[in-house]
Amino acid sequence: MTRALVDTEVWSLAKKRPVRSRFGSEAEYERALKMHVACRKFFEEEFDKVRVYMSLHQVAEIFHVLSFKGSRLPTEKALKIVTEIFRDSKIVKVPVSAEHVKESVRASKETGIHVWDFLCFVPVKNYVSVVYSLDVHFLKICEMYGKELVNPAEEWLGL
Repeated sequence: MTRALVDTEVWSLAKKRPVRSRFGSEAEYERALKMHVACRKFFEEEFDKVRVYMSLHQVAEIFHVLSFKGSRLPTEKALKIVTEIFRDSKIVKVPVSAEHVKESVRASKETGIHVWDFLCFVPVKNYVSVVYSLDVHFLKICEMYGKELVNPAEEWLGL
């Protein structure tokens, strides 16, 4: 079974359906809808085929992104998702140590990539071989650490 990190953006895009009124053009909305559908499909068809590793920082990040960023889910729904993550024995939750924070800060300084991506990745780096992400920052992170990167939507965020 493939051991993987599923980035927060994949969770967010799968759980939050785009709202047309939040986009400046029909093309932007259609792109967001396409990514939403692809990420939902990933969870429906692929998620159970991977062993997911998640830093405890990422669990909190998922709650924040679902509840407070962009099209917001009700906090009760976001809390339910996070509670399900904690209950799911197939998702390995990895603590964040002081060494993880130090490495994440150093890597952020060296690359210019925000520390939050590294706090999701660094604690699980020794457990995973694949990262599922649409975040363009993970192109560099996966290259640095020798991990395979799979983009379930075939679209990049952050370009």
